Amino acid sequence: MAKTKRAAGEINSSSMADIAFLLLIFFLVTTTMDVDSGMKRTLPPIADNEQQQDDVELKERNVLMVNVSKEGRIMVGTEEYMPADLNRRGDHSRMSREVLNFLADLDRSEKKSTEVEPTINCEISQGVVSLKADNETKYNIYLQVQDELTHAFNVYRDLISVQAYGKPFEELNEIQAGNIRKAVPVKVSEAEPNDRTK
Repeated sequence: MAKTKRAAGEINSSSMADIAFLLLIFFLVTTTMDVDSGMKRTLPPIADNEQQQDDVELKERNVLMVNVSKEGRIMVGTEEYMPADLNRRGDHSRMSREVLNFLADLDRSEKKSTEVEPTINCEISQGVVSLKADNETKYNIYLQVQDELTHAFNVYRDLISVQAYGKPFEELNEIQAGNIRKAVPVKVSEAEPNDRTK
């Protein structure tokens, strides 16, 4: 008896597309994605040519130096802090209070009468925080320090809003909150890090 050759059957391509789609969904669901951490910052507007100044002269008493070493030691003025001292979920650190004291204390940074609204003037700190971190500082420590600085400025804004409007910053309407943000900007100057490669 002669063998008859049977034709090879075709593979249904519609089921291949379904399988590919299911594999794609499987890998999308099971693959972990790295979550980027960062800071939200609003940069000051670009000054007009008439407004630009080469260097702003700051009085020494109006500058609070914050230095972060590669080991994670943090110097705020003459006080030393360690990363373990920073942001303990809801309880901000001594470092944050030190920055707030610098901003709010009349003897530490100079104050200037600033118009919050046409009928409201407040004494606002002219203090600037100068942050300098080593090139080898761990990113999470740097972010924690930035978080503490932002927290200190937010608490200072809260104090000024109570002084100006008689209520905390969170309870202000959008116009009042904008007035406080304009009167009390976050003044953090980032100094060039120490470059140890030279």
